[in-house]
Amino acid sequence: MAVKTERSVNPPALRFCAPGEEWIARIGWLQDALLVCPTDSLARSELAILLEQLGQPEEALFHWNAILICEPNSLSAREGVARCRQRTGQPQQSAQ
Repeated sequence: MAVKTERSVNPPALRFCAPGEEWIARIGWLQDALLVCPTDSLARSELAILLEQLGQPEEALFHWNAILICEPNSLSAREGVARCRQRTGQPQQSAQ
C-alpha cells in the first residue's frame, strides 16, 4: 500500500509563461529538494536559472557558487556566475 506524501516524487511541470503560481510552486519544490540533498546540482542549477529569470541575480549567484564548490569545472555554473556578477555589478574574478 502506497503512502501519500505532501509532495510528489516528480516536480510539477513548469509552463513557459510569465512568472506566476507555477514558478512559485516550482521554486518551493526545488528548495525542498535542496533541504533533502544540498549537493543536488541539477535542482540547484534549475533554481538558479529561475531566480535569474525572476530578476534575483544575487540569490541565483549563491546557488551557482554552491554548485562550483561541489563541481569546480561546471561550465554552466561558471557561466551563471559570470551572468549574475555582470548583472549585480560585481567584478569578475581573475583566473589563478
